[in-house]
Amino acid sequence: MAETLDSIYPVTERMAREYQQEGCILLQGVMPMEEIEPYREAIRDTALAGVSGLKPLEERDTYGKAFIQVMNVWRQNEIARRFVLAKRFGRIAAELMGVKGVRLYHDQALFKEPGGGPTPWHQDQFYWPLDGVKTITMWMPLVYVSADMMAMKFALGSHHNGPLKMLDISDDSDAYFNRYIYDQKWPIQQIQEMAPGDATFHNGWNLHGAPGNRTDRMREVMTIIYYEDGARISEPDSDFRRADLAAWFPGLQPGDLAASELNPLVYSAE
Repeated sequence: MAETLDSIYPVTERMAREYQQEGCILLQGVMPMEEIEPYREAIRDTALAGVSGLKPLEERDTYGKAFIQVMNVWRQNEIARRFVLAKRFGRIAAELMGVKGVRLYHDQALFKEPGGGPTPWHQDQFYWPLDGVKTITMWMPLVYVSADMMAMKFALGSHHNGPLKMLDISDDSDAYFNRYIYDQKWPIQQIQEMAPGDATFHNGWNLHGAPGNRTDRMREVMTIIYYEDGARISEPDSDFRRADLAAWFPGLQPGDLAASELNPLVYSAE
């Protein structure tokens, strides 16, 4: 298993060009499907062990209905750690962005329950004190995602406009960005099906979301957020970014190199 995670997934010039043009890309077989089960078990068991006392879906707000969210799984389980810090994934992230190296921002297990609600349109980098920094998120299902379970949707090219409006994931962000996408005439790419080990990669400013889970099975997904090595922390301009600065860059201040103990170098061409 470790050999695969250290091996090279060939990123072509066409792939990098598509990613940089559209702000997202779907890559198949990023992790061989036949090898993913041990990682799935470790991630699922670790993530769900940290979740208790959830209200019924109908009693939660839009964000709460969208997914069960558990972060820093890599710090809680050695098998999950090998997965999150895989050079194979980090190299893909670096080559798509066109940078020499990437660090881990954090991971997230995102599990959408049976009947779970849609994930509203949003921009990830709204939350991060990393202005002017290249960032990318890998979104990998650990189970087969059918057309009814629903994968990600992207507004193609939306990342070129940078930060659009500082809105957290909510009904308000969904309504505002729906209108914005319509006005800009951005094409929407809805990923219909994904096998375990397939992955999407998207830019931190790409508008994205996901429909609800219409099946009776959990949609189990692992995400890993990377940013370019050598980046510096920007001055946080919102409570969300101040919270992220404290959580993901402990002991660091605006202007410091973004390289705390929680942000290991995952891949470097050097």
